[in-house]
Amino acid sequence: MRKKIWLFVALIVLFGLSCSRGTEIRVSGIIEQNESTMIYLDELGLSEIRKVDSTKIKRDGSFILKDRIEVPTFYNLHLGDQKIIPLLVKPGDHAEVSASYKEFARSYEISGSQESLQLLNLNQQLAKTRYSLDSLTRVFEENLDSGEETLSAIQTAYAEVVKSQRRYSIGFILENMTSMASIYALYQKIDETNFVLNSDRDIQLLKITSAALDTIYPESEYVKSLKSNASDLESEIKNRSLQRLVHGAESILPEIRLPDPYGDTIALSSLSGKVILLSFWASWNQESINLNQKFMNLYSKYHDRGLEIYQVSFDSELSSWMKAILFDELPWINVSELSYPESVVAMTYNIDEIPGYFLIDRQGQIVGKNMERIILDRKIENLINKD
Repeated sequence: MRKKIWLFVALIVLFGLSCSRGTEIRVSGIIEQNESTMIYLDELGLSEIRKVDSTKIKRDGSFILKDRIEVPTFYNLHLGDQKIIPLLVKPGDHAEVSASYKEFARSYEISGSQESLQLLNLNQQLAKTRYSLDSLTRVFEENLDSGEETLSAIQTAYAEVVKSQRRYSIGFILENMTSMASIYALYQKIDETNFVLNSDRDIQLLKITSAALDTIYPESEYVKSLKSNASDLESEIKNRSLQRLVHGAESILPEIRLPDPYGDTIALSSLSGKVILLSFWASWNQESINLNQKFMNLYSKYHDRGLEIYQVSFDSELSSWMKAILFDELPWINVSELSYPESVVAMTYNIDEIPGYFLIDRQGQIVGKNMERIILDRKIENLINKD
């Protein structure tokens, strides 16, 4: 009997400790015109998204969601679809969100959580940048037949918008180094493939931010991951620098020697002295098809001045690959192993997604990767004029 009593007491103590672990946070607010839908709060872990709480929005639009945490934590507040409001909540925060159902993620107000407000400001600034870049891209494509002076002016404006976003992001990080929101700023993207902060020198921002946050939140999985990422990137940069030092000016690209659809083997090195766009695509990938149409304009504009496109297909069937080339009338070099997904080239060039491409100068050095159309056009122009 005594053993049962002690076991019961032990269970109560353990239960009490588990319930008291961490500090309660609350996310509440009003969602207008909500149609009495469900609203969800998910924690963003490094390896998974954990469902934390959910509730049905009341008729008056109000809702309350709760969790218990020990360190600042990233969450997604959503309505069960693609409408997501990102939150960064500290222990003890009572975040208040005000939005309408239709404009849930696009237009909302938040109070009671300073870090969540910082995320809102970061996203609003990035949205303005993306809008400006999209507008300039449309203007550029509408004026492809205009003179070089007009196109150059658009390219300059585009580059200035990108620089302005970089300056904003760097300024935010330096002013908020002890806020987890700085992690969010470090990894924002201008588009699907390009980070706002993508220069080798930006590794310093990761290092000083991770060091600052580590003194405050050493147990945070986000901070531990940031430190690890900063260390990995620094090692990668040092290795690249060492390789450049060892090989010097004589360093060359890994050779590619593959057959075209007609069986003729074409080597990448045969284009030595040219400005090369080394592209990776597949006939079954719609984004690749769309990018090829943009390459068409570049090829027409610069081919006679020294641009070559060497395109590697990750197809596995000759018929599908050839049909795509003939249908879209692709005029440049196209080669393939026809062995996807077992591609040696993909491993050699570390290609983990398509479409993708490298821009290579006349000396065989990679000078760019997966750039926006306007930036790519400008770099090609500069490389051709330079030589």
